[in-house]
Amino acid sequence: MSNSVYIVEKKLFTSDRDRFLNCIIDFFFIFFSIFIVTIFVIITGNIFQWDIYNSWVEIMIELGMLGAYLSFAMVYYLVFEGLFGRTMGKIITGSIVVNENGLKPSFGIICIRTLCRLIPFDALSFLGKSERIWHDSISKTYVVEKKDLEKDMEMFYNLNLIGIEDTN
Repeated sequence: MSNSVYIVEKKLFTSDRDRFLNCIIDFFFIFFSIFIVTIFVIITGNIFQWDIYNSWVEIMIELGMLGAYLSFAMVYYLVFEGLFGRTMGKIITGSIVVNENGLKPSFGIICIRTLCRLIPFDALSFLGKSERIWHDSISKTYVVEKKDLEKDMEMFYNLNLIGIEDTN
């Protein structure tokens, strides 16, 4: 049996254009989620005759626009990348977050990745020599094209089976 381990190659990395598009799409989905939660608060408050809308408004004012966005962004990235390995932006562009072996990262790694998004100027870190954003490099994750990864992994593991006797 072969002991070869698949390692993600640079050729699979999502393009800078798609990474930017992911960011824009996710930005809109995060604001949309703030809107949906606000509507939910209003409807729930009206149905149960709770005065939660005023509390919600106070929380949002206290957080401010940036605080509200960052709070929702952290939850958004944790939920989507933790459960699916992809955000809505990545789903639309065909990208996925993986570890160095092309597998879905653990929830702990996704937590680290999400917290690293709070680093000031994280989004500009792709301009460096590593060509990876800090939240990728610190968490040791990669954003790759899902279809290309699946094909590459299938070819890798099929090639590793050559010469191994079938024991069935």
